[in-house]
Amino acid sequence: MTLDRSATMQDLARLAGVSVATVSRALSGKPGVSSATRSAIARLAREHSYTENLPARALSSGRTGRIAVTLPNVQAEYFARILAGAAQVIHDGGFSLVLETTQHEPGRQSDAIQRFMKMGVDGALLLLPAESDREISALYDSGFKFVIIDPIDQVTAPLPWITSTYAMGARRAIEHLVDLGHRRIALITGEPYLFSTKERLHGVRQALEQAGIPLEPGLVRESRYTDPAGAYEATLDLMRLPEPPTAIFAFNDRLAFGTLRAAHALGVAVPGTLSVVGFDDLEAAELVSPGLTTVRQPLSTMGSTAATMLSQLINEQDPPAMHMQLATELVVRHSTAAPR
Repeated sequence: MTLDRSATMQDLARLAGVSVATVSRALSGKPGVSSATRSAIARLAREHSYTENLPARALSSGRTGRIAVTLPNVQAEYFARILAGAAQVIHDGGFSLVLETTQHEPGRQSDAIQRFMKMGVDGALLLLPAESDREISALYDSGFKFVIIDPIDQVTAPLPWITSTYAMGARRAIEHLVDLGHRRIALITGEPYLFSTKERLHGVRQALEQAGIPLEPGLVRESRYTDPAGAYEATLDLMRLPEPPTAIFAFNDRLAFGTLRAAHALGVAVPGTLSVVGFDDLEAAELVSPGLTTVRQPLSTMGSTAATMLSQLINEQDPPAMHMQLATELVVRHSTAAPR
């Protein structure tokens, strides 16, 4: 069936073989519609130039059809993959996406939320928000609907948030190295105040304690998650120790890439002399040589799950849980081996 004009909701229902009520629920993001049906209706709406009367919808429902997303930047693959997962759910739910980058600046984050509230959005996804726990709690108490993805610090208030299992992922990374026979395991961490760093350290300590291996302060170096050059310098320093480590666990893949570059500069064979493990499983982890052993985070799923949770909150539905930690997975490639 081909339409020579913009489709109506009745047209879409006829094309999809469903009721008008089902089309309405699918386009408004309401529950009770399967993901396959929701995607099919969204595709038909695009193909047949369906244009929803947003002013009428806003008047009848008190909603705007817009969802806001704040994130530090769109350049980093980590943030881009989370955004991609969220954007698909937002699109399939019939919402428009309003995006603001914050550059990790609390002032920009706060200003963005204020603008969103003035212009009218139905809710927001806050990725690595820079506000304090008190400020976030005040926002929640105001009735504004939002979900936090990857909080900077542990969220103590009863707020909706999603992370991955940082501690378990780090624990499995260390267990892998210990099982290979490593005992001098160095760490290159991210910023110490971040929840993700604290959780990774917690997992490291659990694994080392289980193996009866002390965490040596002299084998720990701090960097920033976005600074592979810092990891490069840290690796040079570690490998020049009188008794260098046989393995380095970098707290994300970008730091691990800095470690691999430093090993190459020093002529240190990976994994012959030094094993390296990262965290995230970015696309380049499989492309570098040797392929990087790393902990995979379900980044796209974190975004899509957060967007689904937000849609449920907007529709006054109770999400399955207010706090979700999605499972990580150790991906073993060629950057780890038994020590010589």
